[in-house]
Amino acid sequence: MLTPRSKGRDYHHGDLRSSAIAAGREMIKKGGINALGLRKVAERLQVSPAALYRHFEDAEALQAEICAEVRQELGECMQSARDLIPKGRSESLNARLRFRALGHAYLDFANRNKKLFESAFLFRLHNQNHEMDGLAWNLLNESLDELRSAGELVAKTDEEACMLAWSAVHGLATLVAQDAIRTDQYEQSKLQIMNGVERALTGKVTKPPTL
Repeated sequence: MLTPRSKGRDYHHGDLRSSAIAAGREMIKKGGINALGLRKVAERLQVSPAALYRHFEDAEALQAEICAEVRQELGECMQSARDLIPKGRSESLNARLRFRALGHAYLDFANRNKKLFESAFLFRLHNQNHEMDGLAWNLLNESLDELRSAGELVAKTDEEACMLAWSAVHGLATLVAQDAIRTDQYEQSKLQIMNGVERALTGKVTKPPTL
């Protein structure tokens, strides 16, 4: 059984784990990763620290769970944005637009969830191997395969394409999350980095289709 304090909430089995993750996310959103601690979460949920230690080995384990969840949500946002691109007649154009959609979604997620994004890459789930960053990394590779299949990747940057794209977009996303990019400069900065990445990988810059 869980051990809520006498005036705390009566959690059912399994509820406390998800409640702790939700509470931890809110704490990170407000104060960053350093605001999170098991005792702070226990206080917020009005349960004893011992109750949380039955679900999480330590604070880092809770942090890792939250960060993995945020990275998954980042990937899902990217996937949704990519899938919204209507398929046109040109395989090449479609591949380039889908690639750009992933980058824009990555940056927009960081802009909307600054402290969560900044924290998302600091911890990994214990005793689990991750291939880079899960869904987001896989989507990038899929998109590069599309560009490659359409004959759009420049041969001289093909081998470095994935890391080049990832590091460039993630670098700007980190600056955005840290408020190093002014709000009025965000859209221009996003356009510049995506234009630069696309030009480096394909030798082209795609203009979004007019609606």
